[in-house]
Amino acid sequence: MNFSPALSTRRNFLCGAGVALSLPWLESLGGIAHAAEAGKEPRRLLLICLPLGIFRDSFVPKKSGTDYQLPEYLAPLADFRDRFTIVSALEHPGVSGGHGAQPRIFTGVPSAERNRRSLDQYVAAQVGQHTRFDSLALSAGANDFGWTDGGSMVPAERSVGDAFAKLFAEDGTANKAKVLAEVGRGKSILDHVMDESRDMQPRLSKRDQQKLEEYFESVRATEKRLVKSEEWLHLPKPKVNTKPPAPFAPDEIITNLRCVCDLTYLAFKTDSTRVITFGYVRQDAVAVPGVTIGYHALSHHGQDEGNITQLKRVERAFFDELKTLLTSLKNTKEGDSTLLDRTTIVVTSNLGSGNSHSNKDLPVLLAGGHFKHGRHLAFDPGSTPLCNLFVSVLNQLGIMDKSFGTSTGTLKGLELM
Repeated sequence: MNFSPALSTRRNFLCGAGVALSLPWLESLGGIAHAAEAGKEPRRLLLICLPLGIFRDSFVPKKSGTDYQLPEYLAPLADFRDRFTIVSALEHPGVSGGHGAQPRIFTGVPSAERNRRSLDQYVAAQVGQHTRFDSLALSAGANDFGWTDGGSMVPAERSVGDAFAKLFAEDGTANKAKVLAEVGRGKSILDHVMDESRDMQPRLSKRDQQKLEEYFESVRATEKRLVKSEEWLHLPKPKVNTKPPAPFAPDEIITNLRCVCDLTYLAFKTDSTRVITFGYVRQDAVAVPGVTIGYHALSHHGQDEGNITQLKRVERAFFDELKTLLTSLKNTKEGDSTLLDRTTIVVTSNLGSGNSHSNKDLPVLLAGGHFKHGRHLAFDPGSTPLCNLFVSVLNQLGIMDKSFGTSTGTLKGLELM
C-alpha cells in the first residue's frame, strides 16, 4: 500500500485506502497549508474577560515603564515578564452601567447605541476561512461577549465537555448524512427567502429596510456556515492525546478554568480555530481553599480586609492557570516560532473596580504576539480608549485597519518587534 502526501487546502493529510489522516505541522511539507497559501504565518487571538473586576492593588504595578516590581497577581508570571505588558487607565468612552457594560467590553460601542461587532468576531471574519471553526466562545457563566455587526449575541459554549466534543469528537456516518441533508434543505430555504425578501424591499420604509438588511446579514452568515459545514464535513477532526473533561460541580471554578485553558491550548495547537473568547465568572460559591463567601459578594469587598483576602485567593487562582497556559504555548514550536509568539492574549474586565462598579480605569494584561513587552504603560485617566489597544492588536494580527470602535489611533508606547 502506497501513501503519498497530499496538500489539502486547509490542512496536510496522508490519503490512502479511503482513509485521510490529519498530520501535525511538518516543515518538509511547508507547514500549515493555509498559512502557506496566505503567504504568512498563522496568528491567533485569545480574549479573556473577568467581569467582576481585578483587585487593582494586587494587579497594577506602582511604577510605569520597565523597572517595576511585580504585584502579587503577576508574581506567578515572573518567567514571562518580557512576554507581557500591563496597561492601566484605559476606558471605553460613553460606556457605563456597571455590570451592564459587560456586553461592550470587546466592542467599545457606547451604551446609548445598539451594540455592534466585537473584536473577536471582526478578526474571525478575516481569518476564519482558514480553520474548521471561525471562532470559539467559551463561558463559565457569562454569555454576552461576542457580537455580530447587526448587534446579535454570539452564543457561548457553557460546557467545556461539549466544546471538547465539538472540536475533537468525530461525527458518525449517520450524523454526517443528517448534516448533509440539513445543508441541502437550508440552502434551498435560504435561496427562497432571499428572493422573497428582495421582492419585498422596494415596498418597505427606510426603517424596515434597515431591519431587512440586518436580516440579510443573518441570512448571509447562515449561508456561509452551511457552505463551510459541507466543506469540512468529510475532513477528519484532529486527534489529541487528551481525554474529554469529566463533569464537575458548578462551584469548581479552578477545575473549570484549568479545562478551559487546556482546551484553548489544544484548539490553537491543532489550528481548529484562531479566535477564542472566554468569559470567566462564578457569582455564587466557589470551591477555592479558604474561601467561604461567593465571588460576586467578595468583589463588593467594602475595603474589608477579610473579604479582600478571600477575593485575592479567587483571583490569584486565575493567574496561576494563566501561567500554565502561557507555558504550554511557549513550549510548543510551530515553524521557526512558538504558539505564544503567534498568539495575542488580552485579559481585561468591564469593571475598573468591582467594589464601586466603576467602568473607568480598566485593567489590561496583554501577552504574546509580536509586541515589545516587559513594561507597564500607565495613561492619564480618561485620556485613552481601550479600542486603541484593539487597533494595535488588529495590526499585529496583520489586519491593518486604522480604527475600531471609539479608537483615536493605535496605543501609544506599544510597539511591534
